[in-house]
Amino acid sequence: MHAGPTANAHPSSVSPSGRALSEKGVVTYSPSITFIPTHSCAFACGYCAFARPSPLARLAEADACFDRAAGCREVLILSGEGVERFPAIREILEEEGFKSYLDYLVAVGRRALDRGLLPHINIGNLDETAFRHLKIVSPSMGMMLETTSEELLSEDAHRRAACKSPAARLATIAAAGRAKVPFTTGILVGIGENEADRVASLRSIAELHLRYGHVQEVIIQPFTPHPGTPMADVPPPSFETVRRTVEIAREILPDDVEVQIPPNLVPDPAARLALVAAGARDFGGISPEQDFINPDERWLAPAVYAGELAAAGFELRPRLTVYPQFLNPEWLVPEVLHSAAMVAAARAVPLG
Repeated sequence: MHAGPTANAHPSSVSPSGRALSEKGVVTYSPSITFIPTHSCAFACGYCAFARPSPLARLAEADACFDRAAGCREVLILSGEGVERFPAIREILEEEGFKSYLDYLVAVGRRALDRGLLPHINIGNLDETAFRHLKIVSPSMGMMLETTSEELLSEDAHRRAACKSPAARLATIAAAGRAKVPFTTGILVGIGENEADRVASLRSIAELHLRYGHVQEVIIQPFTPHPGTPMADVPPPSFETVRRTVEIAREILPDDVEVQIPPNLVPDPAARLALVAAGARDFGGISPEQDFINPDERWLAPAVYAGELAAAGFELRPRLTVYPQFLNPEWLVPEVLHSAAMVAAARAVPLG
């Protein structure tokens, strides 16, 4: 069942901010590298292949990551949630001279900015104060809503992950809006929800964006089963379910919110093009290294995606982690705005 859209959209429409959404014939992506401060997480989603006990990375490890990021514009700073609950992590924070994990992330973010990389921080639920603390180094941040279905809190997907409470996730997205943080969110498809749930989730995101104007893009991410997880034997969603969800997202979301698909989770080239035809116009972060959330699903080189798209009449174009309509003092602090302008003015990123 598909209810009517919250807002009409068209691939060549112009947003109220003046940004041409999905410029005709263009698909964007962010040349990206990932830095993981820790895989430790206080929760356990039934499909997660990311979380495992690990120490906090030292600042020298962050430097080493950034130093191998040639050709990248973004560094995704990604960790589990509730990491300060672990004594070993608190111990390293103290040894490194930090009062909190947020202070550590600010230091990491500054090191990234110094190397011409724009941080995109995704560490789970945060309040408005935390967002304001982190935005002094991070031009954009993110967190997957996943679903607004309360029923999944008693199913394998989220029964051991209270952090995935829909109320908590929606409160985080709202807090980002109040803090004026350009934001990426998204839904997972195939974790036990149905189409009505997906419609409700997308409407919730649309409503928050209409209130705060801060959502840059919404990821439509198909569930991928991973060996050794409680949901290892759950089949992934059908391609038609994913395609239909992209189509619904483009109908529901406001015109200045992009629809993103992870191309490494859609391995068939014809399927990727079908999702572009359904309304997806962004491929998200593409890294020369592995996908740490889906470790068995590597990205192809951007040149490969570019060739596929060119054959269908599309151009693959690199972008910043923060979208153009947010490159102003209303959204970014001076230091970050300056860094974003410098990265934007740098020479074009090769597709090789």
